[in-house]
Amino acid sequence: MVQRIVKLMGQAYTTGSDVTVQVSYNGAEVINTSVTASTVTEIPLAADLAEAPMELAIFETTTDITGQIPVTITVTGGTLFFAQFQMNYSGRGFKMQATDPNVPIDPANSSTFTWVVTVQSDSYYDDPNTNTAKSDGVSNLTKNGNPWAWRLHVGEQLGDWTYPVAANETIAFDFFVDPAKVVLAV
Repeated sequence: MVQRIVKLMGQAYTTGSDVTVQVSYNGAEVINTSVTASTVTEIPLAADLAEAPMELAIFETTTDITGQIPVTITVTGGTLFFAQFQMNYSGRGFKMQATDPNVPIDPANSSTFTWVVTVQSDSYYDDPNTNTAKSDGVSNLTKNGNPWAWRLHVGEQLGDWTYPVAANETIAFDFFVDPAKVVLAV
């Protein structure tokens, strides 16, 4: 069991009051604090897609907590656009061609190998699951206790995966932390 640091990534907007975020992760409250928010005259319907999500808050867990993790996020004082959780690692595996690392990988080529990059465990952060066109690791999404399939109605307005949580709203979901995604020992 190794310490894991988790970053709540996204953007927050307010018309003047503090934006407070309460997060429960795996059944325990892990965040209950004000976050950095952009002060605007009108809260946008979508986050600014030209800006990368920023670190809003952090918490600690351990590497043995994997699989489908129940999460709730409650917001007061403004709107938070939840983008993702990023988690720290001690390494990550990549596949490359042994003959030329700049060419696409050929699965039939026996010279393909796995290249592992090692970094200090507190300095490498990334998604704890493999994002695809259909999934960002979030499932069983609800808003204020009701099933919520918001992407069916907003199209590209909010980008691939950005969940808006307005003041006095709570979203809940299961977040997948892939036990195979993190290389803890090389």
